[in-house]
Amino acid sequence: MTNGSKTVFLDRDGVLIHDVHYLSDLKQIEFFSDVPDGLRKLKNKGYQLIMITNQSGVARGYFDESFVLESFQYINRILKQADAELDMMYFCPHHPDGYPPLNIVCDCRKPATGMIRKATKEFKVDNEKSYMIGDKYCDIELAANAHIKGIHLATGYGKEHSKKVMEKFPKTPYLNTFSEAVEYILLSD
Repeated sequence: MTNGSKTVFLDRDGVLIHDVHYLSDLKQIEFFSDVPDGLRKLKNKGYQLIMITNQSGVARGYFDESFVLESFQYINRILKQADAELDMMYFCPHHPDGYPPLNIVCDCRKPATGMIRKATKEFKVDNEKSYMIGDKYCDIELAANAHIKGIHLATGYGKEHSKKVMEKFPKTPYLNTFSEAVEYILLSD
């Protein structure tokens, strides 16, 4: 889609907040220190900010969808205090190894493009002017599948996934911090 809005899609765990392996308590939420300032800079430059996250813990029975929504509201309350509120969150609750009815192969689990397609439609996203910041291979593969620019962070699982990402997507920037990703986007704008 062209003539839409420039958007930064953001993975949650390992990008915005520390990955605690199946977040299941709001007390576990800890932002990377540079995230609020970085998000504010992106908002000030006119970027929509949309979180895109796989939450297979729902299908696996670790927590329910209401907790995922509650955690998003909690994250946004904190970010709002820093003028860095996210515009929306999309999440995939499915996993083939989960419990029925969520134990399906779906079109929304990253790297499938269902969440990006939904956001593109609802928020009039211009994919050519948009980015996906992620720490996992599936985030960068999603960016490629959705025809948006990927940015691979070293935070979270980034270092663990870096070799595979560099082999398959050698032109994808690999950056150490969220601040570096923000600067990369703003310099490319």
